[in-house]
Amino acid sequence: MVSQQIDRTPTGEEIAFLHRLDSVERETIVVATDRSRLAGASFLDGRETFWRDQAFRPLDLTRRSARKATRFVFHVGFAGSTLLARLLDRPGHVVALKEPQCLADIAGQRELIAAGRAAAPLGPLLDYALAELGSVRDDDVTVVVKPTNWVNSLLPELCAPGRVTRAVFVSMKRRHFLGATFRGGNQRLAFCARLAAQIAPVVPDGDALLRSAVAGGGDTLDQMARLMALLHWFQESLFDAAIARNGWPVDTRIDFEKIVADPEAAVRRARECLDLPPLPGAPERAAILMKRHTKDPSSAFRPAKRAREDQAVEEHHGARFDAALDWLEANVR
Repeated sequence: MVSQQIDRTPTGEEIAFLHRLDSVERETIVVATDRSRLAGASFLDGRETFWRDQAFRPLDLTRRSARKATRFVFHVGFAGSTLLARLLDRPGHVVALKEPQCLADIAGQRELIAAGRAAAPLGPLLDYALAELGSVRDDDVTVVVKPTNWVNSLLPELCAPGRVTRAVFVSMKRRHFLGATFRGGNQRLAFCARLAAQIAPVVPDGDALLRSAVAGGGDTLDQMARLMALLHWFQESLFDAAIARNGWPVDTRIDFEKIVADPEAAVRRARECLDLPPLPGAPERAAILMKRHTKDPSSAFRPAKRAREDQAVEEHHGARFDAALDWLEANVR
């Protein structure tokens, strides 16, 4: 574990929060924190120190909170889900847990769990994690979980009827997704390529499609464009299947452009889909958040600068994106 300086100053009612979960070694890391720190963190994956203290504990699947987390915001990545989660969060009413690492740990251990090398099958591990995440809430506070899109490989089990009861799915137009991944540079493209490989086994014909995308002609960036188009299709296919399996309405889907154009309307729609308690709007809060980078609130967000960046990506890679989208249309059904 990377050493981090921990602020041990209490800021509110202390919560024992499940941070890491190793289902193979059968141990967890539980941190001492509070709702204010949890809500304020852009990520709960360890990039930020959102705890006062931490301890290793054995994985005890018999220890279950009765307050399970059952409301989720799933997303394809880079589509405004962090902003939406911040807007949903209302102190004293709703706490939005953004990208808790324990769920990403389970996703990363999926193959070992399937091979029987873990403490339990996937279903009981997910139920344990959801119960631990749900223990953050009380009678007056509802928990909403916005996992990393790495967790989308768990959607067939996570969205089995009765496990996640309410959800919204945040996405964006496929070409815009390609632009966002390329705008992020080599590090983002490499992450997304790994994510495509992680998700492929749980999508029908996913592995074959992945091999086809890699084997296609062109240079490395052409290959990456095909992988990014395929990754978007993989995730949307899993969203479609989860929505159909649970009989959720089509308006559980929220598009990135709708969040940017009218964040308050997007929040109202998400609140309805997630069956959150009715609360008055907070347009001034939305206006403030729209001016900051949602993943780094200390930095200003400049829409004109982002538009110039997107235009530069399109001018440089537009033909490559055209070819990738044509390839996808010819190869998926």
